[in-house]
Amino acid sequence: MKKICFIDYDMSITGGVEGVTASLVNTLADFYEVHLISICGGSTPAYSLDSRIKFSVLFDTEERLSVMRKNAKPLLVKYFKDNNITVAFAQGNYPGFILSAVRFNTRTKIIFCDHGALMNQWHQKDIVVIRLINSYLHHKTITLTDQSLKAYKKKFLISKNRISSIPNWISDDVAVSEKYNTASKRIISAGRFGKEKGFDMLVKAFAPVVRKHPDWHLDIYGDGEMFDTVKELIENLKIADNVHLMGMCSNLSDKYKDYSMYVLPSYREGLPLVLLEAKANRLPIVSFDILTGPREIMRDGVDGILVPPYDLEKMGAAICRLIEDDSLRISMSEKSQDNVENFSKPTILKQWCDLIESI
Repeated sequence: MKKICFIDYDMSITGGVEGVTASLVNTLADFYEVHLISICGGSTPAYSLDSRIKFSVLFDTEERLSVMRKNAKPLLVKYFKDNNITVAFAQGNYPGFILSAVRFNTRTKIIFCDHGALMNQWHQKDIVVIRLINSYLHHKTITLTDQSLKAYKKKFLISKNRISSIPNWISDDVAVSEKYNTASKRIISAGRFGKEKGFDMLVKAFAPVVRKHPDWHLDIYGDGEMFDTVKELIENLKIADNVHLMGMCSNLSDKYKDYSMYVLPSYREGLPLVLLEAKANRLPIVSFDILTGPREIMRDGVDGILVPPYDLEKMGAAICRLIEDDSLRISMSEKSQDNVENFSKPTILKQWCDLIESI
């Protein structure tokens, strides 16, 4: 049985990368001996791990990235040797930068998994440099989308045999609606309340919608540093009767059946799982047509509407269009599940196993 290892920055936090990593290692444990290393953080993972997963934490406290890279090198080299690790996967930019230090000191093949998108942060030169180092010092790079894969090839001149794209899968525990709620007058959006998620833009775009359709409501699920800012904006726009901040929800997938559409207002995304969940639950989608993510999941005019990035007027108009056209909403709902199979667990799992067996 091959022995494989995943390296995350901090498995003790609740985050998209950590959730994806937990789901991936738990599933791969059926086929491989799986190790999971958290660079720093607490000893208790935020997500449940299969009892077969060999979990460990390198450092109790967070240090400067360069310091952790230097200190982690001998620890990782020893760990890979002692446990006969065939391949190690770095889950994100920082773990990739730390793992790249062992490139020439171990027989273990190292793979950089980019959970974001290169062009979304092209203006952040420190992140660009880290991605450049990772893509050259790892044996292979895995992107979430074909768009990001093409960007790596163009910007970094990565050869095609050293890069692949594997999207995230739709989790097994996502509830799937059997029927679309045609009577609902509620709209859903969800995510961490960080600046990049654009909930401030969504609230601004929805304000004129409320004036035209006062019987419609927007529910936003999640929490984070922008929560109070968005709450204050809602109050200032005097739309608190129609826009509701729902806080964190442990069973979000059970909520989709109560809604008429999903709206994604993000500044940037890798591959937004919430859109996959919304499509699996038959919801039409309105989303900014940002550099990566939405266009590879939804089809403009078929199962949703793509809006020019950050155009609040057109986002509001797209929402109104779906509100005012019941037949269009129903048509998009009927087609929403057409391509969901491309992101099913068996489909994506085969890609991961093929990758591991090819090394």
